[in-house]
Amino acid sequence: MIKYITRVLMIFIALSQISCNLFYVAVRNVPVFFSTPEQVKNKIKQPVKENVRLSALWVGHATVLIQMDDKVIMTDPLFSETAGEFARRVVEPGMDEEDIPKCDLILISHSHFDHLSFASLEGIEERSSHASLLFPSGLEKYLPNFTYSLVRMDNNNGYEDVNRYIGEKTTLSGIDVTSVFAQHWGGRYGLDGYLWGDNAYTGYIIQYHGLTVYFAGDTGYDPVKFKKIGEMYNIDLALIPIGPCIDCNHCGVQNHAFPPCAVEIFKDIKAKRMIPIHYGTLYFAQGYVDAPVDALKSIIANDTSLKDKIDILKIGEQKIYYEK
Repeated sequence: MIKYITRVLMIFIALSQISCNLFYVAVRNVPVFFSTPEQVKNKIKQPVKENVRLSALWVGHATVLIQMDDKVIMTDPLFSETAGEFARRVVEPGMDEEDIPKCDLILISHSHFDHLSFASLEGIEERSSHASLLFPSGLEKYLPNFTYSLVRMDNNNGYEDVNRYIGEKTTLSGIDVTSVFAQHWGGRYGLDGYLWGDNAYTGYIIQYHGLTVYFAGDTGYDPVKFKKIGEMYNIDLALIPIGPCIDCNHCGVQNHAFPPCAVEIFKDIKAKRMIPIHYGTLYFAQGYVDAPVDALKSIIANDTSLKDKIDILKIGEQKIYYEK
């Protein structure tokens, strides 16, 4: 009996310490679970433009609609009001599903509910059924039967070996996509990613017509491997997570970079511009929906060299970087 109680307590304690799991999120969503998400005004109806070489529209959380010349890429689509039924959206998506253009690629960074949303993928499947859906090796066990062209990417993640930071490269519709290092954890339900050593998580390098975009997915900071990525690629735009966090003024935790280390990632990869993501969209815990971006603004205020390099977008805002 004592052994049984001990095991239950260990599981409870473990669950209470994991930020991307149902238990943690559900408890902290109670105060806002029945609230209505804030509306986004003046949503962009036609985000793809003929005269644009590179643009990014922040839909919210880790969802970004990227235009690279004539190609359209979407990252971690999330259009539902909740992530896994528990993490409640506080701001509605920055564009309506019916206005999503035909996508060439859809990139999934990992299998957590706020990044792999079945309902969202189903919602855009009809107009983008021939799109390639890219995901890290191991995530396929969670996928239902979609009509997308499924592309599994070996990510080659490694915490110990400094040389394990670049994974598989593939070319789809003329777009080169490379799986690169991320420091996170896999699984779908919290503990499964730890107990079974699931490393189905990744970042991506996207290259097309001389343009390069880096999508970090969800990651903590590594002082060596991001520098290695910066040595290999000439990155025009980086999409880097800055939350979730309560005390956002330190580097972060192993699996989540907070604003100071998100800036370090940006500097290490030597990207020209950065859009912060993974904040301000879902309610994970009281009082910290806007804390990440407030901390980032303070960093920028104290380092004027970042002012024209980091673009803090509102949900639904589109930034055009290069025109034809």
